Amino acid sequence: MTTTPQLDELLALALGATATLPPPEETAEVHRRLVTEIRLRLPGAERAAAAAPVRSRDWYRHLKAIDAARDVLARGEEPDPRVGPMAAAVRLAELARRLRELREYPAEGEVRP
Repeated sequence: MTTTPQLDELLALALGATATLPPPEETAEVHRRLVTEIRLRLPGAERAAAAAPVRSRDWYRHLKAIDAARDVLARGEEPDPRVGPMAAAVRLAELARRLRELREYPAEGEVRP
């Protein structure tokens, strides 16, 4: 599980990837970390949606975050480095945006202050 400073660092790295175009091995590692964090936080979002009154603003907000996360995960695994660094960087940025939406939901076993 990632701490808040580590999560902030991961998000900054992923969101800045289109500017820096990191090497494929770094892109692959960041991609795996992002996917792991999204998968850890998705159940928390699902629990929040189940607890929210149906058709309330919160319910729709939770569902939007869930649907976007599932969509980005369904697009497949990390990009092939032969495709090019920009494609991989764009994928990292998209994963980071989905994780940023899910950061309010605690990961399994995470204790929030």
